Amino acid sequence: MTRKADMTAHPTIGDSQKPSRRAIAACVLPVALLLSVALEGSAQAAEPVATCGSTITTDVTLTADLFCPSGDGLILGSNVTLDLGGHSLIGSGSGVGVQTTFPSEGGNTIRNGTIENWATGVQLQEESPTRTPYVVIDVVLRNALLIHGPTNGTALQMTRVTADDSTVYGQLGGDLAISESRFTRSPVNLFYASATIVKSTLVQSHVSTTARGQVIIDSSTLDGKGAGSPGSMSETGITITNSAVKNFAEPIGGFWGGVTLTGNKFSDMPDGVLGDVSYFASEAVSTITDNTFLRTGVALRGNVPMIVENNTFKHGEVAVEFTRAEPFPGDPPHTAEGSRAVGNVIMNHTGSGITTELPGLEVGGNTAKNNGGYGIYAPGAVDLGGNVAFNNDLGQCVGVVCGRK
Repeated sequence: MTRKADMTAHPTIGDSQKPSRRAIAACVLPVALLLSVALEGSAQAAEPVATCGSTITTDVTLTADLFCPSGDGLILGSNVTLDLGGHSLIGSGSGVGVQTTFPSEGGNTIRNGTIENWATGVQLQEESPTRTPYVVIDVVLRNALLIHGPTNGTALQMTRVTADDSTVYGQLGGDLAISESRFTRSPVNLFYASATIVKSTLVQSHVSTTARGQVIIDSSTLDGKGAGSPGSMSETGITITNSAVKNFAEPIGGFWGGVTLTGNKFSDMPDGVLGDVSYFASEAVSTITDNTFLRTGVALRGNVPMIVENNTFKHGEVAVEFTRAEPFPGDPPHTAEGSRAVGNVIMNHTGSGITTELPGLEVGGNTAKNNGGYGIYAPGAVDLGGNVAFNNDLGQCVGVVCGRK
């Protein structure tokens, strides 16, 4: 009020009455400083606080390890990045380490740190309406399984993830894309979902798929350390390419599925590489091409149809057995139609090279030598010519004509 009165009393200000620039600056600087402090305080107030059980709605970076002695860890809102900052989120063996809120639009990223000692380490329970992939990158999971279970086909990208004793689940459309990662005693289990695994190492880490989708493994190393199986399937398929697979006690198995093996090296698998995966499913074809099999027992014991081309088998028990389960009562006898063995090299096995009791197997261009059984035993085969066999203990070939070297 006083200021208004003052202004009325002095409607104009002469030059002699104007404040100096120094006086103006003296007034402006404190105001600017106060405004800066106020803004800084607001920014600090807006920083999310990551405490056990808290819901995070904006991007957050941990500045220290966070230990949660009970309950859950962190809950992420939509499109939130959790940067662990090189630190660890540690539980007491129960609860969920990191989970998405309900409901959520998804689109979350978890990166750069360790999630350790949780009943469930990561649970992505919602889906992104836009199908923006979830991302887990540069994270160590230790005793902390991961569950990815959206229902609309949103993928999870796992890059440079180390999983120790931490099963990884893809469920209900939760497809997985795993690259440059190492899983130890950490199986990958899929249900109505697929997985693509590239440039990764799986140690004692079984891969299984059920009911939908498939497993694709490329340019990777799988080591069973003397136990387990590389993978199993039910009503789906497994593809392994350009990989090294070794030291498994059991073969790839399952039912109503097919396997594609291309350009791999399989070694030290005494019970074989492939079991009866096409049981009662003639439409499921297994294709095995350009692989090397060393010390692999009965390497391929697959129910037909099975296509085996341009592989090398050394120092096993039997290279390939083309089999089929007994037909149901009233069904016609099974055959090997649709199956073929072409261009394979088989040597130094304790038993036969290629063997089947089923008629109709196409056989051509194979070389079998120095085996303890027959080179090729395939009565009723379709002879495509060009087979070579020598120095096989029980005889060279049955069912096809074989030349010598």
